[in-house]
Amino acid sequence: MADYWVKITEKEEDEIRRHHYLVTAGDIKEAKKVAQEFISHFCDEDDDPEAITDGFTFCNRAITVQISDIKETTKEEFKNFLLKIHTIQWK
Repeated sequence: MADYWVKITEKEEDEIRRHHYLVTAGDIKEAKKVAQEFISHFCDEDDDPEAITDGFTFCNRAITVQISDIKETTKEEFKNFLLKIHTIQWK
């Protein structure tokens, strides 16, 4: 089993949010399948999302959530990235 860094882009009107997740899977195809299933439940307000390429739309296409990238990684590399973007270095 390998670790995969899944980058997901969420778009709502002019606002873009980027999300990063770690998926452990047998190969990249399985990682994408797991990520797609996760995305299908991304928006609690919509019980019937519409499938699109690499993702889903929610709330009558008002919100789009798609896989923007998947790459093999390590837990250490992923952890270091998260620490870097969530650490405040003051002075």
